Amino acid sequence: MDATEPALIRRRGALWSLLRRNADFRLLFGASVVSLLGDWFAFVAVSGLVRDLTGSDGAAAVVYAASVLPVFLASPFAGVVADRVDRKRMMIGVDVARVVPALGLLAAAASGRAWLAVLCVVAIAVLSAFFEPVVSAVLPNLVDDGDLSLAQATMGAVWGTMLFVGAAVGGLVAQTLGRDATFGVNAATFLVSAALLVRIRRPFRRGPVAAPATVFAYLGEVWAFVGPRKLTRALMLTKTGVGIGNGIVGLLPAFALRYGAGDGAIGLLLAARGLGALLGPFVGRALSRGDGRRLLVVCGSSIVGYAVAYAFLPLTDSLAVAAVCVVLAHAGGGSQWVLSTYGLQTTTPDEMRGRVMSLDFGLATLAVGVSALAAGGAAEVVGLRATSWALVALSLLYGGGWLVWTRDLWRAPPPPPSPGVSAELRQP
Repeated sequence: MDATEPALIRRRGALWSLLRRNADFRLLFGASVVSLLGDWFAFVAVSGLVRDLTGSDGAAAVVYAASVLPVFLASPFAGVVADRVDRKRMMIGVDVARVVPALGLLAAAASGRAWLAVLCVVAIAVLSAFFEPVVSAVLPNLVDDGDLSLAQATMGAVWGTMLFVGAAVGGLVAQTLGRDATFGVNAATFLVSAALLVRIRRPFRRGPVAAPATVFAYLGEVWAFVGPRKLTRALMLTKTGVGIGNGIVGLLPAFALRYGAGDGAIGLLLAARGLGALLGPFVGRALSRGDGRRLLVVCGSSIVGYAVAYAFLPLTDSLAVAAVCVVLAHAGGGSQWVLSTYGLQTTTPDEMRGRVMSLDFGLATLAVGVSALAAGGAAEVVGLRATSWALVALSLLYGGGWLVWTRDLWRAPPPPPSPGVSAELRQP
């Protein structure tokens, strides 16, 4: 037996134990699975549809930007709402509301209107800003403290797994049954997700709902919390490093079409991204070993690794080699995403967590959206290869700079224990 197998078996056993013991986490897990599966089903089809209607290599990057950039604009308000209203009802309501623009994609395909397809993607993205960060905010309230690290790694892996499965199967379904079938599946998954959330029994917050206040007062509180805490700022800025180079993901459909196979090739490269994002959280968790200082080093190194892996993508004419590059890149991306989220969960009080997680998510999506828009425009002017290397250089420089900036955090000796504060990460 390989030396690593006992550890892998223990981790798998711990996950099954958590799912078996905690029905509420199991329901949240299931809701995330079906919702994300539909998202990636639809993304493959929408990317192919818009490119066919416009004939532009940068069209898929615009779709990608439309799916993330609106999240930044909505996130500050989403965080305020998440800390003021019933989080459970909010998430269920968002799921039901997302059905409308999801079905709107059918109308866009029938009418051949690319702008309508993009508008529906924007609408889904705005609504998702009131859902995705709240999952991270409520997770510490649905699992015991000792299970949080594993639960967060698992939820991060759900994103990667569903991208892996949804993109691969979505590309196949789009080619065999047509894009309308994928749009219909996407709409149905939101209803299934809402039905699962209804059954969760644990409260989605630990204390009473905060008293009403102005939006700006709530935002001022979160800035006052984040400002003097370098650890919090560092954790919130890790996702930006991958995000500024993430425009290359919007170019994957254009690379895929150069290898042939249409939507199937797009689905394969996006599935490779999902496989990397699936593996990354567990690799990162193993490398950090529950040590806050190691967690920071792994976060920074993962940004650098993401850039290095993608540097080889423009050099290959093989779809298989390209897929390997994408897997390795997003193993790094997935690792830093989950570790930084876990760090914020364990160092942020519940009454602030909705706003902090929304701000974190918003900054990440801003970087991704701007990168995707820039990538789409640059690809039309200087080509895919030059655009890709420019994005790689940005992430590489960012990752190296982030490690230098945080060296006082990951080189410092661990502080003495403090009551009520995570043993793994503490503000210096």
